[in-house]
This record gives sequence, C-alpha cells and structure tokens, in this order.
Amino acid sequence: MVPKRILIVSEASDLHSNAVAWALRKKGHDCESLFTPDFPTLLGLSTRVGPGDPAGRFILRGPDVVQEDRSAPFDTVWLRRPGGPVLPEDMHAGDRQVAARQCEIFLAGVAPFLDQGAGTFWVNPPASDVAAQQKACQLRSAARAGLAIPETLISNDPAEIRAFLREHGGTVAHKLLRPASWLVQDEEGGEHIYAAYTVPVTEDQLPDDDTLRLCPGIFQPYLPKQFEIRVACLGDHLVAIRINSQTDDRAATDWRAGQIYIGMEPYDLPPEIAAGCRRLLREFDLAHMSVDFVVGPDGEHTFLEINPQGQFLFLEARAGLPLLDMFSEFLVAGRRDFTWREDHEIVRFTEFEAHWKQSWRAEAARHAHLIRPLGAPDAAEEKS
Repeated sequence: MVPKRILIVSEASDLHSNAVAWALRKKGHDCESLFTPDFPTLLGLSTRVGPGDPAGRFILRGPDVVQEDRSAPFDTVWLRRPGGPVLPEDMHAGDRQVAARQCEIFLAGVAPFLDQGAGTFWVNPPASDVAAQQKACQLRSAARAGLAIPETLISNDPAEIRAFLREHGGTVAHKLLRPASWLVQDEEGGEHIYAAYTVPVTEDQLPDDDTLRLCPGIFQPYLPKQFEIRVACLGDHLVAIRINSQTDDRAATDWRAGQIYIGMEPYDLPPEIAAGCRRLLREFDLAHMSVDFVVGPDGEHTFLEINPQGQFLFLEARAGLPLLDMFSEFLVAGRRDFTWREDHEIVRFTEFEAHWKQSWRAEAARHAHLIRPLGAPDAAEEKS
C-alpha cells in the first residue's frame, strides 16, 4: 500500500474530523489537520509566489505544526467544516472589523495552494460546497434529478407567508435556512443548549409583520410520515438508515429533537431513489453529501434537503454500519466511483470513541474555537 497524503480542514472540536484523522493514521496514511479558527492568533499562514515559482508555496507556522511547508500536493482535501478566524475579544471594534475581513479573504484564497494543479480530490470542491447549501437550489435540483419534493415557500414577505398557510389548511412546517442554537446559563451557573428544530406553525402563532420580515424561513406542508431516511453519499457508494421517527411523539415532527428515544436500522434504498441521489451529486458537482427523505403512508420518498458535509458517524453508532471505515477508505480512494469492500481490517468508531471522550476537551482547549461552546450541537444535525 502506498500511503496517501490527506488534509482535513475543520475546527478542533469537531468529532468527525478527529475520528477520520485517527482512522486514516491507523491505516498508515499521512493525515494532517488544518484548524482554521487557530488563524490568526495561534497559526501563521503564508502563501508565496514569484517569477521562478509560479505554482507558489503554502507555509504554516504554529505550536502544533510539524511540517511547515505544505507545498507538496495532497492526494485528497476534505473541507469538513472550516470555521472562520478567531480574533481577540479585546481588540478595538474598528480594528477587529478590518482584521476579520482581511483574515476571511486570506482564508478564501488558500484553496488553490492546496491543490497545486496535481489532481487533488476535493470533498467537496469549495464552490460546489457553497452552492449546494442553498435550500431553494437543492429543491429545484432534486426535482430535476427525478426526486419528489414538497411545495416550498422560502420568504420573509408576510403576505406570501400568510397566503401559503391558508393554501395548506392553516398549519405548515417551519424550519430555518441554516442551523441555530443558543447557549443559556441558569441561575446556578449551569449551561443549557437550545436548538431550533422543525415545528408546525399556524397563522395565529406568527409574529407581527414587522418582526416576520426580519428573518426569512422555510415553509412547507406538514407531511404525513411512516418513517424517515438519511442517506450518506460517499461518491457513488450510498449508505442509508431508516429512522423510526413516528414511534415517539418527541421525534415525530423533527426526529433530531427526540433521537435518543427512537430506533434506527439499515435501509435498502429503492433503485430509483438511489439513482436520483447520484444524479443530484453530479448536479452539484459534489463528492459527498447527506440526503434526508420522508417516506409517506403510500411509500413515496419525498426529498427534504441535502447537507454537503452532513453527520454520518451516527449511522455506525445507531445502526451498526461501519461508516468511519467507509468514509476513510473513500478519502484514500480519492474517486467518486467508489465502492467499499470488506477485504481489509475494518476500523471501528468504538475504538476511537473511548479516546475522544477522555481527551477531546483537553486537546480542543489547546486550539482557538468559535463563539459557540466546544461540543455544542449543530441545531440541524444529530450528534453521534
């Protein structure tokens, strides 16, 4: 086996990036991590170009950096969940605004120096990742891919929103365009995290028009469900689980809110749904994504959304599917026409989990992190 050189771009507190890095190293590959929130306070980044070196060089300098010059091409770059720059809280507000903007522009220009034109496999290409996060585009592309979609309104226009509710019997499902969570401290000093999930809403529950205009949202008919499906797409290799969301009221509207009370199990995707997922991957030029479906009483699979960097380890934790090994092998293969095989020693998430639980706080604390607390759940994503 020829060791592959793989870069994971993320933040230090992310479970998935740490687990996959551990698995890749255990398999004998050279895996490096770039935690972007460490820039600029803990990490020095430099790009150099010149007449005699048009490809340029990319240099990192920091306390945990062993190899400073990263100009040698990577076989695979996984843009897992790069965070923004973290600046000192005591900076002057005006200086902070200027510095933050410069840091963001600099980070956005790093990608070409990671590729070096050497056929690097991107999971996912930066522009594709951004485009695929737009909910309206997801729905339009899913329909073009032959998947059933619900009628959807994305709006901040009170007249349109109220009319949509009336068209659909007075009650619709409301969800946010992007995850949101809040950290609240109680009187005893304890911390509680509250997340915004999908909820039914009636016209009487809407705020006044001036308030309603301030935050656009997604409005869809309230879909009857038998169960729900999560599909992890590792190139052409699809892995699906059935989420029995209707077995407990706490998970019935949004399974994430009551996930610990419901069962999950492996699921065989109908061929036409699998084909639609693969067409959707190509529509967005993605290498990896997670796809969510509702399965109605008549068995129809209705597309809800995709997440270009969705969680996947819970498919292993809850349904026994070896996703940590599958995803690691996908990065090593570095190709979209990937098929996982069991002809090797499989790395299990449970092996990594004990280490993570014991050491992640101490390890993450050595790095800069975003305003949200370390380990705070993504409101739109389940935790493994």
